[in-house]
Amino acid sequence: MNKRSASEMLIVAILASIVVFVVADLAGGIGDFPNERWAAAIAAICLAVWIGPGAFARYAGRGGDALRHVAIWLALAVGLALLFIYGQGMLASLGVNV
Repeated sequence: MNKRSASEMLIVAILASIVVFVVADLAGGIGDFPNERWAAAIAAICLAVWIGPGAFARYAGRGGDALRHVAIWLALAVGLALLFIYGQGMLASLGVNV
């Protein structure tokens, strides 16, 4: 697969997801999947299309480095999530006015 056809496929994926979002918006949502979730899904697809090819090109032939960097980012995300979930209660228990 050459570089141009991969780019064209990614553009088609984005356009198809936008069409699905428009159809879902006109229908008032599809089932239990409201419009906000469609918008979030399309935003995630766009981010993946924007970030993905650069990440694959950067780590070509260096899978160990890629896994290590993914593990570091995952640990940071989990740490921030735990801080967000439990941080306010911990600060309140220490007497800090939150």
